[in-house]
Amino acid sequence: MRRKGLWITLGLVVIATFIIIVTWQGVTTSAKTITKDDALSLIEERYKGSKVTNIELQQSAYHIKMTRESGIYEVSLNAENGDIISLKKLGDNSSGGDDRNKMIKNEKEIESILLLSSDNILSISKKTENQKDVYVAKVLENKEEYIVKVDAVTGSIVSKDKAEKPKEENPEEGKQKEEDRPVAISKDEAIKIALENVKGAVDDDIEIENIGGQTYYLIEIETDDDNEATVQVHTLTGKATISFDD
Repeated sequence: MRRKGLWITLGLVVIATFIIIVTWQGVTTSAKTITKDDALSLIEERYKGSKVTNIELQQSAYHIKMTRESGIYEVSLNAENGDIISLKKLGDNSSGGDDRNKMIKNEKEIESILLLSSDNILSISKKTENQKDVYVAKVLENKEEYIVKVDAVTGSIVSKDKAEKPKEENPEEGKQKEEDRPVAISKDEAIKIALENVKGAVDDDIEIENIGGQTYYLIEIETDDDNEATVQVHTLTGKATISFDD
């Protein structure tokens, strides 16, 4: 009986061990990471002409150092989906790659950093924000415009935001604004002034327009001798200017 009980105990231990191993394998395979070779391939494809000098996997991210003509960079790559987490310039090729406080002297170096992840640079300027020098650039990436700020000292990207599209002006709104400008004389008074200068029948379609920064009533008059005249009456002074159609 003791031997039979021993065999039963051993059998239960084996089954439990098997269950633990299967469960552990399921846990470890559920969070798969891309291999180092895959990470290197992604970097070489994304940053053509770069040479990877070191790669380490830390906390679900590959930290990769690479050299380019423009300097030495560190790229953080998401080990699960291959997305770029961050890009930092460590220094120039001649500095050994660890001079983080060296000032980037010109826009060309900043442009080379931006072009690592952008298709084109539309504009770039240097500004001081919060007592720090930054380059502010508008870039084109996948047919979308972004505003990117780059630290002028480290060369790292401070922020990247989608550029707001300019609001299209409604022509009707612009016309309404002209009509809303203050006037000293009414439309009826303008008609009276126009008829004092040109005798005839007034067209009912009277508009207010801005000409050379001044606002006028435009009054069309068909004269008694079958000619057409346009009388511009200043909305503030009432001064009339007459022109005849050929």
